[in-house]
Amino acid sequence: MSVTAVLSHCRMTVKSIEAGFDLQWAFDWSNELHHRDQLHKMWPLLSEQEQSRWQPIRSRWDERFRAATAPMQNPDAAVRQDDRWWQDRYPLRVTGEPDQKLPPLWSPPPINLDAS
Repeated sequence: MSVTAVLSHCRMTVKSIEAGFDLQWAFDWSNELHHRDQLHKMWPLLSEQEQSRWQPIRSRWDERFRAATAPMQNPDAAVRQDDRWWQDRYPLRVTGEPDQKLPPLWSPPPINLDAS
């Protein structure tokens, strides 16, 4: 997959999270971050010129992701051997059943847009 395609998927994921992440997929949250993981793996394989070209776009979507998420409480960072910081965050806004069980590290609970 090309950098353009992976960044496009990252962009769509961030927009989806900003709109409110569907709680039915809460326990599959790390799967939602698959394309950001792909970008992380391919980044060192890019030339310096390519990295310079794509860095502003990557940074913009990373910042939006940070704004739409919060850091997990006590993530298992000791096990993680790399700098995949996005894996240690959860969405701030969700949709779905108000009594839906959440992953234990999602604390405090995100704002449920359907719980009014």
